[in-house]
Amino acid sequence: MLQCQHYRGRHDGLLPPAAVLSAARRISDDQAQISQPMKPNRAFPAIVLALLFTPAGGVNRSAAAGELDPAPQSARRSATDRPPPPTSGKIKPEIGDTPVGAGPVIDGVRFTVRQIVDRQQGGIPVAVFIAPDKWRDQSQVVWNYAHSSSPVKLSVSVENPANEELLTVFPAVEFFCLRPDAGFYKPGQNIGGYIYTLQPMPPAQALLGFIQQTRGNASKLQVVGSKDLPELPAALKMPSSPNQRGVGVKVTYALNGKPVEEEFYAVHYTVEIPYDGPQGRTWQINWGFTSLHSFRAPEGALDGRRPVFAAIAKSFRPNPAWRERLAAINAYLQQEFNRQLQAGYDQIAAAVQLSRQISANNDAMLASIDRQLAASRSTPSGTTGRSANDKFSDYIRGVDTVDDPYYGTSQHASTEKFHWTDGYGSYRNSNDPTANPSQTENGNWQLMTPAR
Repeated sequence: MLQCQHYRGRHDGLLPPAAVLSAARRISDDQAQISQPMKPNRAFPAIVLALLFTPAGGVNRSAAAGELDPAPQSARRSATDRPPPPTSGKIKPEIGDTPVGAGPVIDGVRFTVRQIVDRQQGGIPVAVFIAPDKWRDQSQVVWNYAHSSSPVKLSVSVENPANEELLTVFPAVEFFCLRPDAGFYKPGQNIGGYIYTLQPMPPAQALLGFIQQTRGNASKLQVVGSKDLPELPAALKMPSSPNQRGVGVKVTYALNGKPVEEEFYAVHYTVEIPYDGPQGRTWQINWGFTSLHSFRAPEGALDGRRPVFAAIAKSFRPNPAWRERLAAINAYLQQEFNRQLQAGYDQIAAAVQLSRQISANNDAMLASIDRQLAASRSTPSGTTGRSANDKFSDYIRGVDTVDDPYYGTSQHASTEKFHWTDGYGSYRNSNDPTANPSQTENGNWQLMTPAR
Protein backbone atom coordinates (compact mmCIF):
# COMPACT_ATOMS: atom_id res chain seq x y z
CA MET A 1 0.00 0.00 0.00
CA LEU A 2 1.23 3.38 -0.87
CA GLN A 3 2.29 5.39 2.13
CA CYS A 4 4.57 8.12 3.43
CA GLN A 5 7.06 7.61 6.21
CA HIS A 6 8.46 10.64 7.91
CA TYR A 7 12.07 11.59 8.40
CA ARG A 8 13.04 11.28 12.05
CA GLY A 9 16.48 12.89 11.94
CA ARG A 10 17.81 16.35 12.71
CA HIS A 11 15.35 19.21 12.40
CA ASP A 12 16.60 22.62 11.23
CA GLY A 13 14.21 25.28 12.45
CA LEU A 14 10.48 25.06 13.03
CA LEU A 15 9.59 23.56 9.68
CA PRO A 16 8.32 20.03 9.03
CA PRO A 17 11.19 17.93 7.62
CA ALA A 18 11.02 16.37 4.19
CA ALA A 19 8.76 13.34 3.91
CA VAL A 20 10.21 10.29 2.21
CA LEU A 21 7.77 8.13 0.24
CA SER A 22 7.76 4.38 0.76
CA ALA A 23 5.54 2.32 -1.47
CA ALA A 24 4.36 -1.17 -2.04
CA ARG A 25 3.89 -2.35 1.52
CA ARG A 26 2.43 -5.83 1.74
CA ILE A 27 -0.65 -6.24 3.93
CA SER A 28 -1.96 -9.61 5.04
CA ASP A 29 -5.59 -10.55 4.50
CA ASP A 30 -6.38 -10.65 8.19
CA GLN A 31 -4.99 -7.14 8.62
CA ALA A 32 -6.77 -5.79 5.54
CA GLN A 33 -10.16 -6.02 7.19
CA ILE A 34 -12.28 -5.14 10.16
CA SER A 35 -13.80 -8.57 10.62
CA GLN A 36 -14.43 -8.67 14.38
CA PRO A 37 -17.17 -6.78 16.23
CA MET A 38 -16.31 -3.11 16.40
CA LYS A 39 -16.82 -0.59 19.18
CA PRO A 40 -20.17 1.12 18.58
CA ASN A 41 -19.56 4.75 17.78
CA ARG A 42 -22.61 6.42 16.29
CA ALA A 43 -21.41 9.91 17.05
CA PHE A 44 -19.70 11.67 14.15
CA PRO A 45 -17.55 14.40 15.74
CA ALA A 46 -16.93 17.47 13.63
CA ILE A 47 -13.32 18.14 12.74
CA VAL A 48 -12.35 21.81 12.73
CA LEU A 49 -8.97 21.33 11.12
CA ALA A 50 -8.40 21.80 7.40
CA LEU A 51 -7.54 18.34 6.06
CA LEU A 52 -5.04 18.10 3.24
CA PHE A 53 -6.80 15.94 0.68
CA THR A 54 -6.31 15.44 -3.05
CA PRO A 55 -9.19 13.39 -4.50
CA ALA A 56 -8.34 10.41 -6.62
CA GLY A 57 -8.80 11.56 -10.21
CA GLY A 58 -8.15 10.56 -13.73
CA VAL A 59 -4.78 11.58 -15.03
CA ASN A 60 -3.83 8.02 -15.86
CA ARG A 61 -6.08 5.15 -16.77
CA SER A 62 -4.31 1.90 -17.56
CA ALA A 63 -5.74 -0.35 -20.20
CA ALA A 64 -6.47 -3.91 -19.24
CA ALA A 65 -3.51 -6.09 -20.06
CA GLY A 66 -3.44 -9.18 -22.21
CA GLU A 67 -2.62 -12.62 -20.89
CA LEU A 68 0.74 -14.26 -21.31
CA ASP A 69 1.09 -17.16 -23.70
CA PRO A 70 2.16 -20.50 -22.22
CA ALA A 71 5.90 -21.04 -22.05
CA PRO A 72 7.22 -22.56 -25.29
CA GLN A 73 8.13 -26.22 -25.29
CA SER A 74 11.54 -25.96 -26.98
CA ALA A 75 13.13 -28.92 -28.76
CA ARG A 76 16.33 -30.39 -27.37
CA ARG A 77 19.34 -28.51 -28.77
CA SER A 78 23.08 -28.91 -28.72
CA ALA A 79 25.40 -26.55 -26.83
CA THR A 80 26.57 -25.05 -30.15
CA ASP A 81 23.07 -24.28 -31.41
CA ARG A 82 21.57 -21.95 -28.83
CA PRO A 83 18.84 -19.47 -29.74
CA PRO A 84 18.37 -16.29 -27.69
CA PRO A 85 17.32 -16.90 -24.06
CA PRO A 86 13.57 -17.47 -23.82
CA THR A 87 11.17 -14.90 -22.47
CA SER A 88 7.84 -16.70 -22.22
CA GLY A 89 4.72 -14.79 -23.21
CA LYS A 90 3.79 -11.45 -24.77
CA ILE A 91 6.04 -9.15 -22.78
CA LYS A 92 7.03 -5.55 -23.40
CA PRO A 93 10.55 -5.02 -22.12
CA GLU A 94 10.56 -1.28 -21.44
CA ILE A 95 9.41 0.21 -18.15
CA GLY A 96 6.91 2.92 -18.95
CA ASP A 97 5.00 0.98 -21.63
CA THR A 98 1.39 0.04 -21.05
CA PRO A 99 1.56 -2.89 -18.60
CA VAL A 100 1.16 -6.29 -20.21
CA GLY A 101 1.58 -8.87 -17.45
CA ALA A 102 -1.15 -11.33 -16.60
CA GLY A 103 -1.84 -11.74 -12.92
CA PRO A 104 -3.38 -14.50 -10.81
CA VAL A 105 -6.98 -15.68 -10.73
CA ILE A 106 -8.55 -14.82 -7.35
CA ASP A 107 -12.14 -15.55 -6.38
CA GLY A 108 -12.72 -16.53 -10.02
CA VAL A 109 -11.44 -13.18 -11.33
CA ARG A 110 -8.46 -12.71 -13.65
CA PHE A 111 -6.11 -9.92 -12.51
CA THR A 112 -3.84 -7.76 -14.67
CA VAL A 113 -0.91 -5.46 -13.92
CA ARG A 114 -1.51 -1.69 -13.75
CA GLN A 115 0.85 1.30 -13.47
CA ILE A 116 0.85 4.56 -11.54
CA VAL A 117 2.63 7.04 -13.82
CA ASP A 118 4.24 10.36 -12.84
CA ARG A 119 3.54 12.66 -15.80
CA GLN A 120 5.26 15.64 -14.18
CA GLN A 121 8.53 13.69 -14.01
CA GLY A 122 8.58 12.61 -17.64
CA GLY A 123 6.17 9.68 -17.47
CA ILE A 124 8.23 7.53 -15.08
CA PRO A 125 6.23 4.75 -13.36
CA VAL A 126 5.81 5.28 -9.61
CA ALA A 127 4.59 1.78 -8.81
CA VAL A 128 2.66 -1.15 -10.20
CA PHE A 129 -0.18 -3.19 -8.76
CA ILE A 130 -2.70 -5.79 -9.88
CA ALA A 131 -6.47 -5.39 -10.28
CA PRO A 132 -9.33 -7.38 -11.83
CA ASP A 133 -9.09 -7.17 -15.60
CA LYS A 134 -12.57 -5.65 -15.99
CA TRP A 135 -12.05 -2.98 -13.32
CA ARG A 136 -11.06 0.60 -14.19
CA ASP A 137 -8.17 2.29 -12.41
CA GLN A 138 -7.25 5.97 -12.10
CA SER A 139 -4.27 7.56 -10.38
CA GLN A 140 -2.87 10.99 -9.61
CA VAL A 141 0.71 12.03 -8.88
CA VAL A 142 0.66 15.75 -8.03
CA TRP A 143 3.81 17.76 -7.30
CA ASN A 144 3.86 21.12 -5.50
CA TYR A 145 7.44 22.31 -5.11
CA ALA A 146 6.39 25.05 -2.67
CA HIS A 147 5.63 22.22 -0.24
CA SER A 148 9.28 21.52 0.45
CA SER A 149 8.54 19.16 3.34
CA SER A 150 6.02 17.03 1.42
CA PRO A 151 6.20 17.90 -2.28
CA VAL A 152 4.19 15.06 -3.83
CA LYS A 153 0.78 13.51 -3.21
CA LEU A 154 -0.36 10.16 -4.60
CA SER A 155 -3.86 8.77 -4.96
CA VAL A 156 -5.37 5.72 -6.67
CA SER A 157 -8.87 4.42 -7.27
CA VAL A 158 -9.87 1.05 -8.72
CA GLU A 159 -13.57 0.48 -9.42
CA ASN A 160 -15.80 -2.27 -10.73
CA PRO A 161 -17.95 -0.81 -13.55
CA ALA A 162 -20.57 -3.49 -12.92
CA ASN A 163 -21.49 -2.33 -9.40
CA GLU A 164 -20.44 -0.09 -6.48
CA GLU A 165 -17.18 -1.91 -5.63
CA LEU A 166 -14.28 0.52 -5.19
CA LEU A 167 -10.80 0.51 -3.66
CA THR A 168 -9.33 3.94 -2.91
CA VAL A 169 -5.80 4.85 -1.83
CA PHE A 170 -5.81 8.38 -0.41
CA PRO A 171 -2.89 10.82 -0.19
CA ALA A 172 -1.12 10.95 3.16
CA VAL A 173 -2.75 13.34 5.64
CA GLU A 174 0.00 15.34 7.37
CA PHE A 175 -0.21 17.81 10.28
CA PHE A 176 2.10 19.45 12.78
CA CYS A 177 1.82 21.41 16.03
CA LEU A 178 4.29 23.19 18.34
CA ARG A 179 5.04 22.98 22.07
CA PRO A 180 4.93 25.58 23.44
CA ASP A 181 2.65 27.27 20.94
CA ALA A 182 3.90 30.84 20.47
CA GLY A 183 1.07 31.77 18.11
CA PHE A 184 3.19 31.89 14.95
CA TYR A 185 0.68 29.93 12.87
CA LYS A 186 -3.09 29.63 12.63
CA PRO A 187 -4.93 26.26 12.66
CA GLY A 188 -5.41 25.06 9.11
CA GLN A 189 -2.40 26.98 7.76
CA ASN A 190 -0.29 25.02 5.27
CA ILE A 191 3.44 25.25 6.02
CA GLY A 192 5.64 23.35 3.59
CA GLY A 193 2.91 20.78 2.86
CA TYR A 194 1.94 20.15 6.49
CA ILE A 195 -1.23 21.56 8.08
CA TYR A 196 -0.88 23.37 11.42
CA THR A 197 -3.09 22.22 14.32
CA LEU A 198 -3.25 23.13 17.98
CA GLN A 199 -2.74 19.51 19.07
CA PRO A 200 -2.78 15.96 17.68
CA MET A 201 -6.12 14.17 17.55
CA PRO A 202 -6.72 10.56 18.72
CA PRO A 203 -6.59 8.02 15.85
CA ALA A 204 -10.26 7.02 15.65
CA GLN A 205 -11.50 10.60 16.05
CA ALA A 206 -9.11 11.88 13.39
CA LEU A 207 -10.08 9.11 10.95
CA LEU A 208 -13.77 9.84 11.55
CA GLY A 209 -13.03 13.48 10.77
CA PHE A 210 -11.34 12.48 7.52
CA ILE A 211 -14.36 10.34 6.58
CA GLN A 212 -16.65 13.27 7.29
CA GLN A 213 -14.49 15.41 5.02
CA THR A 214 -14.59 12.89 2.15
CA ARG A 215 -17.99 11.21 2.56
CA GLY A 216 -19.88 13.84 4.56
CA ASN A 217 -22.24 14.63 1.67
CA ALA A 218 -23.28 10.99 1.26
CA SER A 219 -26.93 10.21 1.91
CA LYS A 220 -27.84 8.26 5.07
CA LEU A 221 -24.23 8.17 6.32
CA GLN A 222 -23.94 6.00 9.44
CA VAL A 223 -20.91 4.91 11.45
CA VAL A 224 -20.92 1.17 12.20
CA GLY A 225 -17.91 1.41 14.51
CA SER A 226 -14.17 1.77 14.89
CA LYS A 227 -11.41 -0.59 15.90
CA ASP A 228 -7.75 -0.42 16.91
CA LEU A 229 -5.54 -2.52 14.62
CA PRO A 230 -2.22 -2.76 16.51
CA GLU A 231 -0.68 -5.24 14.07
CA LEU A 232 -1.42 -3.16 10.96
CA PRO A 233 1.94 -1.29 10.88
CA ALA A 234 3.85 -4.58 11.08
CA ALA A 235 1.69 -6.08 8.34
CA LEU A 236 2.58 -3.06 6.20
CA LYS A 237 6.30 -3.64 6.86
CA MET A 238 6.62 -0.24 8.50
CA PRO A 239 9.60 0.44 10.79
CA SER A 240 8.72 -0.17 14.41
CA SER A 241 7.74 2.95 16.36
CA PRO A 242 6.04 3.33 19.75
CA ASN A 243 3.92 6.19 18.43
CA GLN A 244 2.12 4.60 15.49
CA ARG A 245 -1.19 2.75 15.65
CA GLY A 246 -3.37 1.07 13.08
CA VAL A 247 -7.04 2.05 13.08
CA GLY A 248 -10.13 1.10 11.11
CA VAL A 249 -13.60 2.64 10.75
CA LYS A 250 -16.62 1.16 8.98
CA VAL A 251 -19.51 3.24 7.61
CA THR A 252 -22.65 2.69 5.57
CA TYR A 253 -24.42 5.14 3.27
CA ALA A 254 -26.53 5.34 0.13
CA LEU A 255 -24.88 5.77 -3.27
CA ASN A 256 -27.18 6.56 -6.18
CA GLY A 257 -30.04 5.24 -4.07
CA LYS A 258 -28.28 1.93 -3.32
CA PRO A 259 -27.00 0.98 0.17
CA VAL A 260 -23.21 0.45 0.37
CA GLU A 261 -20.66 -0.25 3.09
CA GLU A 262 -17.10 1.08 3.22
CA GLU A 263 -14.17 0.29 5.51
CA PHE A 264 -11.36 2.82 6.00
CA TYR A 265 -7.87 1.81 7.20
CA ALA A 266 -4.87 3.91 8.18
CA VAL A 267 -1.75 4.04 10.35
CA HIS A 268 -1.85 7.00 12.75
CA TYR A 269 1.58 8.34 13.77
CA THR A 270 3.15 11.05 15.91
CA VAL A 271 6.80 12.13 15.73
CA GLU A 272 8.20 14.53 18.33
CA ILE A 273 11.15 16.65 17.16
CA PRO A 274 13.12 18.75 19.68
CA TYR A 275 14.63 22.10 18.80
CA ASP A 276 17.06 23.99 21.03
CA GLY A 277 17.14 27.72 20.35
CA PRO A 278 17.68 31.05 22.09
CA GLN A 279 14.42 30.63 24.02
CA GLY A 280 15.19 27.13 25.22
CA ARG A 281 13.83 23.79 24.01
CA THR A 282 10.70 23.65 21.91
CA TRP A 283 9.02 20.69 20.23
CA GLN A 284 7.49 20.15 16.85
CA ILE A 285 5.02 17.28 16.73
CA ASN A 286 4.34 15.84 13.29
CA TRP A 287 1.24 13.65 13.15
CA GLY A 288 -1.27 12.28 10.70
CA PHE A 289 -2.11 9.19 8.64
CA THR A 290 -0.15 7.01 6.25
CA SER A 291 -1.40 3.98 4.29
CA LEU A 292 -4.86 5.55 4.18
CA HIS A 293 -7.16 3.41 2.05
CA SER A 294 -10.70 2.07 1.86
CA PHE A 295 -12.77 -0.83 0.49
CA ARG A 296 -16.37 -0.25 -0.68
CA ALA A 297 -18.99 -2.75 -1.80
CA PRO A 298 -22.78 -3.13 -1.94
CA GLU A 299 -24.18 -3.55 1.56
CA GLY A 300 -23.66 -7.11 2.79
CA ALA A 301 -21.16 -8.00 0.02
CA LEU A 302 -17.88 -6.65 1.44
CA ASP A 303 -16.95 -9.71 3.50
CA GLY A 304 -17.40 -12.03 0.54
CA ARG A 305 -15.31 -9.84 -1.75
CA ARG A 306 -12.52 -9.24 0.73
CA PRO A 307 -10.05 -11.61 -1.05
CA VAL A 308 -10.29 -9.44 -4.18
CA PHE A 309 -9.80 -6.16 -2.29
CA ALA A 310 -6.97 -7.59 -0.19
CA ALA A 311 -5.18 -8.87 -3.31
CA ILE A 312 -5.17 -5.36 -4.79
CA ALA A 313 -4.11 -3.72 -1.53
CA LYS A 314 -1.14 -5.96 -0.92
CA SER A 315 0.12 -5.98 -4.53
CA PHE A 316 1.54 -2.42 -4.72
CA ARG A 317 5.21 -2.53 -5.63
CA PRO A 318 7.41 0.59 -6.00
CA ASN A 319 9.69 1.57 -8.84
CA PRO A 320 13.15 2.01 -7.25
CA ALA A 321 14.06 4.56 -9.93
CA TRP A 322 11.15 6.80 -8.91
CA ARG A 323 12.07 6.50 -5.23
CA GLU A 324 15.62 7.60 -6.08
CA ARG A 325 14.19 10.54 -7.96
CA LEU A 326 11.95 11.50 -5.03
CA ALA A 327 14.88 11.43 -2.63
CA ALA A 328 16.94 13.64 -4.97
CA ILE A 329 14.10 16.16 -5.35
CA ASN A 330 13.51 16.22 -1.59
CA ALA A 331 17.18 16.97 -1.00
CA TYR A 332 17.19 19.69 -3.67
CA LEU A 333 14.06 21.38 -2.29
CA GLN A 334 15.34 21.35 1.28
CA GLN A 335 18.68 22.80 0.18
CA GLU A 336 17.04 25.58 -1.83
CA PHE A 337 14.55 26.33 0.93
CA ASN A 338 17.33 26.66 3.51
CA ARG A 339 19.13 28.97 1.10
CA GLN A 340 16.06 31.23 0.97
CA LEU A 341 15.90 31.27 4.77
CA GLN A 342 19.55 32.28 4.96
CA ALA A 343 18.83 35.11 2.54
CA GLY A 344 16.50 36.59 5.12
CA TYR A 345 13.07 35.31 4.07
CA ASP A 346 10.69 34.00 6.72
CA GLN A 347 9.34 30.48 6.24
CA ILE A 348 6.20 31.39 4.30
CA ALA A 349 7.99 33.88 2.05
CA ALA A 350 10.78 31.37 1.50
CA ALA A 351 8.26 28.76 0.31
CA VAL A 352 6.68 31.28 -2.09
CA GLN A 353 10.07 32.34 -3.43
CA LEU A 354 11.12 28.70 -3.86
CA SER A 355 7.94 27.96 -5.82
CA ARG A 356 8.50 30.96 -8.12
CA GLN A 357 12.11 30.02 -8.66
CA ILE A 358 11.31 26.43 -9.59
CA SER A 359 8.36 27.44 -11.79
CA ALA A 360 10.66 29.71 -13.78
CA ASN A 361 13.39 27.09 -14.04
CA ASN A 362 11.46 23.81 -13.89
CA ASP A 363 13.20 22.24 -16.89
CA ALA A 364 16.61 23.23 -15.53
CA MET A 365 15.83 21.67 -12.14
CA LEU A 366 14.64 18.41 -13.71
CA ALA A 367 17.70 18.31 -15.98
CA SER A 368 19.92 18.78 -12.94
CA ILE A 369 18.16 15.90 -11.15
CA ASP A 370 18.57 13.73 -14.27
CA ARG A 371 22.31 14.41 -14.40
CA GLN A 372 22.72 13.70 -10.70
CA LEU A 373 20.88 10.37 -10.92
CA ALA A 374 22.74 9.35 -14.09
CA ALA A 375 26.06 10.06 -12.40
CA SER A 376 25.10 8.04 -9.32
CA ARG A 377 24.05 5.05 -11.44
CA SER A 378 27.29 5.13 -13.45
CA THR A 379 29.35 4.92 -10.26
CA PRO A 380 30.18 1.27 -9.37
CA SER A 381 28.30 0.30 -6.21
CA GLY A 382 30.47 -2.69 -5.33
CA THR A 383 27.46 -5.03 -5.47
CA THR A 384 26.80 -7.79 -7.98
CA GLY A 385 23.65 -9.52 -9.16
CA ARG A 386 20.29 -8.17 -10.21
CA SER A 387 19.28 -4.70 -9.08
CA ALA A 388 15.99 -3.54 -7.59
CA ASN A 389 15.25 -1.92 -10.97
CA ASP A 390 15.73 -5.29 -12.68
CA LYS A 391 13.26 -6.93 -10.31
CA PHE A 392 10.75 -4.12 -10.79
CA SER A 393 11.05 -4.56 -14.56
CA ASP A 394 10.30 -8.29 -14.13
CA TYR A 395 7.21 -7.54 -12.06
CA ILE A 396 5.79 -4.94 -14.42
CA ARG A 397 6.24 -7.36 -17.36
CA GLY A 398 4.87 -10.37 -15.48
CA VAL A 399 7.97 -12.57 -15.59
CA ASP A 400 10.27 -14.50 -13.27
CA THR A 401 14.01 -14.40 -14.04
CA VAL A 402 15.66 -17.67 -12.98
CA ASP A 403 19.15 -19.19 -13.04
CA ASP A 404 19.27 -21.45 -16.08
CA PRO A 405 22.06 -24.01 -16.66
CA TYR A 406 21.52 -23.74 -20.43
CA TYR A 407 21.33 -19.96 -20.96
CA GLY A 408 22.69 -18.59 -17.70
CA THR A 409 19.32 -16.97 -16.98
CA SER A 410 15.91 -17.21 -18.61
CA GLN A 411 12.51 -15.60 -18.06
CA HIS A 412 9.14 -17.30 -17.64
CA ALA A 413 5.59 -16.13 -16.96
CA SER A 414 5.12 -15.31 -13.28
CA THR A 415 1.58 -16.70 -13.38
CA GLU A 416 3.29 -20.04 -12.61
CA LYS A 417 5.65 -20.10 -9.64
CA PHE A 418 7.82 -23.16 -10.36
CA HIS A 419 10.01 -23.55 -13.44
CA TRP A 420 11.87 -26.74 -14.43
CA THR A 421 14.44 -27.33 -17.17
CA ASP A 422 16.11 -30.40 -18.62
CA GLY A 423 19.35 -28.43 -19.07
CA TYR A 424 19.00 -28.35 -22.85
CA GLY A 425 16.54 -25.50 -23.35
CA SER A 426 13.27 -27.32 -22.65
CA TYR A 427 11.01 -26.04 -19.87
CA ARG A 428 7.98 -27.02 -17.83
CA ASN A 429 6.12 -24.51 -15.62
CA SER A 430 3.59 -25.19 -12.88
CA ASN A 431 2.06 -23.86 -9.68
CA ASP A 432 2.45 -27.33 -8.14
CA PRO A 433 5.84 -27.62 -6.37
CA THR A 434 5.67 -31.41 -6.60
CA ALA A 435 5.08 -31.55 -10.37
CA ASN A 436 8.62 -32.66 -11.21
CA PRO A 437 8.70 -33.63 -14.92
CA SER A 438 11.32 -36.30 -14.12
CA GLN A 439 8.47 -38.42 -12.77
CA THR A 440 6.70 -38.56 -16.14
CA GLU A 441 9.26 -37.58 -18.80
CA ASN A 442 12.72 -38.59 -19.91
CA GLY A 443 15.66 -36.46 -18.91
CA ASN A 444 17.17 -35.03 -15.78
CA TRP A 445 14.77 -32.18 -14.94
CA GLN A 446 15.75 -29.69 -12.25
CA LEU A 447 13.87 -26.85 -10.56
CA MET A 448 15.38 -23.46 -11.42
CA THR A 449 15.87 -20.90 -8.65
CA PRO A 450 15.28 -17.12 -8.83
CA ALA A 451 18.25 -15.17 -10.15
CA ARG A 452 19.87 -12.99 -7.47
